[in-house]
Amino acid sequence: ANTNLIGKEVIQTNWIQRLGLFILFLICEAAIFIFGSYYYDIFPTNKNLTYNLMLSAVFLAVAVWFKYDRRRNKYWQIAFAFFIASVAYPFTAICDGWIRVVLTWFTVTTDTSQGRAIEKVCEMLLKVVPILVLVKLSGADMASIFLKRGNLKLGLGIGALVFFFLAPASFMFAAQRFTSMDTLVAAVVWGLVFSIANGFMEELWLRSIFLKRFEPMLGINASVWLTSIIFAFMHGFAFYFDPMALFFFVLNTLALGLACGYLMMKSDSIWGAMVIHAASDFFLFIAVLANA
Repeated sequence: ANTNLIGKEVIQTNWIQRLGLFILFLICEAAIFIFGSYYYDIFPTNKNLTYNLMLSAVFLAVAVWFKYDRRRNKYWQIAFAFFIASVAYPFTAICDGWIRVVLTWFTVTTDTSQGRAIEKVCEMLLKVVPILVLVKLSGADMASIFLKRGNLKLGLGIGALVFFFLAPASFMFAAQRFTSMDTLVAAVVWGLVFSIANGFMEELWLRSIFLKRFEPMLGINASVWLTSIIFAFMHGFAFYFDPMALFFFVLNTLALGLACGYLMMKSDSIWGAMVIHAASDFFLFIAVLANA
């Protein structure tokens, strides 16, 4: 049996119970991040505001039920974490017009490096702000989602090493894409903005709001693997890759998710994982997304 603490309660789970919870949590995350995704049109539920709002309502109802049920109270923060994550898509969709207004202010489109970066910053704000507000309203502190100093030396040390490995590598393979020094400089500047915004957003949204809530029932390894599997499959429908390359991109994002998850747990903060994620996104931006 696996004995874990949630608050003052002791929860004992055997491997069958842990497997059942793993599958249940995996299904819940898939319902949010894959079937509810606004990034692609693969399933009928993609870009479907009604589906997203109903899903959020279900998770909120379950969280409230668990909170006021004496036997299930210890599980309510997990249900509420699913609710927090599920709110991001409909909130962003409803506020999509605001992003277009901001792009108009800057007189840019998403076909440019600057436009992509500004759009990503707007998306980050629309996802991160509700997460922080809802975590606070739940009574949890920011440390519960790894927004704390933690072992900063370990986290940022490893993150910086990865960044300074991948950043030069991106130029080794993609510098020939750029026709002038101006476009290369723009790609670097806006690539940094894009990658930092996306790295922070995705680490908070897909990983940090779940790990400390899953760990008492699943353990560290299963919690990290669960969030990494969803992270990988969510990226498996990327529009910017040839279908033949998607399998390798899924493997790449699975490895990235595992690295970020374990570093987040080990350093007890989000910052090292955010830098590693940003390094990967910067490579992708220079190699694929930047306007050359």
